[in-house]
Amino acid sequence: MHSATGMSPYEITFGKKPPSLIQYLEGTSNVEAVDERFKQRDQMLAGLAKKLTKAQQRMKVYVDKQHCDLNFEVGDWVLVRLRPRR
Repeated sequence: MHSATGMSPYEITFGKKPPSLIQYLEGTSNVEAVDERFKQRDQMLAGLAKKLTKAQQRMKVYVDKQHCDLNFEVGDWVLVRLRPRR
């Protein structure tokens, strides 16, 4: 879900909610090709989740490097930079 639109890219593109992924238990199909296909899908989704978590951790490390916690007391002098709207 995008923070600006409140909708997912799929929803914006196709005008409806994305289809949900059905839960699949290995070996419940009589057709081996279906079993294999769902196993591949589950492996792909697990790999995607792992990569997204790793990317999120990298972004957090970068932000934490740039962040410094500042505390001001009443009466402290601070420089305020005001920029006009563009």
